Amino acid sequence: MRGAIKVFSMKPWFSLLALAIILAGSSLAGAADMATQPTIVELESEGLVQVKPDKATFNFTVNTDAAQAQEASQANAKQAEAFLAAIKKVLGPDDKVKTLQYQVLPIFRRVEKTQGKEKIRTDEIAGYRASHRFEVELRDLGKIGQVADTALKNGINEVQGPYFSHTQEEELQKQAVVKALERARQLADALAQAAGLKVKRITKMSTTHAIRPRFMAAPNAAPMAVDRTVETPIEVGEITHQARLAVTFELTP
Repeated sequence: MRGAIKVFSMKPWFSLLALAIILAGSSLAGAADMATQPTIVELESEGLVQVKPDKATFNFTVNTDAAQAQEASQANAKQAEAFLAAIKKVLGPDDKVKTLQYQVLPIFRRVEKTQGKEKIRTDEIAGYRASHRFEVELRDLGKIGQVADTALKNGINEVQGPYFSHTQEEELQKQAVVKALERARQLADALAQAAGLKVKRITKMSTTHAIRPRFMAAPNAAPMAVDRTVETPIEVGEITHQARLAVTFELTP
């Protein structure tokens, strides 16, 4: 009969053979894919650059308390003027002084009152505090002790610093990250050699940078407590620029 379609039934052993060939082909394809994947090594390294600072910064604050806000403000202005007049005589042409913050805020005290059998605690205004914070930036680090003493002798009653830094921060950051990369490459070369491979290229890289500032925090002091015959000794150390680097290297035979 013309046009008839003949249907053949596949024997079980032939079906199993065909399945085995398909599975073998899939395994070979998977092995080929694994063979084409590159060998990589992921490393983290650190680069450090230590330098002598060439800049120091102080935060000086004048705090004055009074029963009324205007009184606190006027007393603060008087002490701030004395500080500015004295400190400008000590500062060099490249040094700077500027206001960071000025505020007048109420001072509260807790008051306990009895109403019947209950005790009620409330906060009442006991006075006002005026605060004027200045930032002083020094380039001549030999004047650090003199500047601190001058401030305390002329109206300043709160000191923070000195905070040491460097004017070439960007260049130091570059040096630190380059050192981190050099160290990472040395580690990658050592691992590749141990595995009988060699480094082909960098495929991924990320970095973070940090500064370890060196500072000396002077304790709060009242002007009357300063010994005018002794200058505060300040030891200037080094500051450290730190760069952390995560690098992925591709290795090749």
